[in-house]
Amino acid sequence: MNEVIKCMLERRSIRKYRPEQITEDELDAILLAGIHAPSAGNRQSVIIAVCQNEKVNFELGRINRSLFKGKMSTEKSYISKEQPSIADEASIPSAFYGAPTVLTLFAPRNFLYSVADCCVMAQNIMLAAHSVGVGSCFVARAEDAFLSELGRELQKQWGVDESYEARVHITLGYPDGTYPNGKPRKENRIKRIS
Repeated sequence: MNEVIKCMLERRSIRKYRPEQITEDELDAILLAGIHAPSAGNRQSVIIAVCQNEKVNFELGRINRSLFKGKMSTEKSYISKEQPSIADEASIPSAFYGAPTVLTLFAPRNFLYSVADCCVMAQNIMLAAHSVGVGSCFVARAEDAFLSELGRELQKQWGVDESYEARVHITLGYPDGTYPNGKPRKENRIKRIS
């Protein structure tokens, strides 16, 4: 099987991380893949903020966690048994799951395709991470987390212009524990038109 497609089929969201930091070479390869993602009109306007500060990551992840209301999982419907999500387990304190590296993708606030640009970049980043043995997880609610006092202060400290808005977080680190199995794919999701 083609290695790129194999990577796409095997990658899973990781929510349990070992504490050691990923290497600079791994991070550089992941970021390079990110900045080579397609973007609307080839604007290349998404900014990647890389945070490897344990305290900052925990606090921002705690804020993000507090924004999640309710519990989505049930006995029959859950995110992951091997790698529980905050939707599965109320006791998880941070939506960043202890990841040693957290990326925040920022894009122009008033650009129609900024969310799409960030999502395409996030996919490149997560596939590149998997290809070098680094786990990742796509974490939503970045906009709301950066409306907090800490979020606004971090955006300023990180030199990201206020005309930009945080759109998504991606956690990165070495997986801890059993690598999660994929769920069966739901049927009838492809419609061929001739």
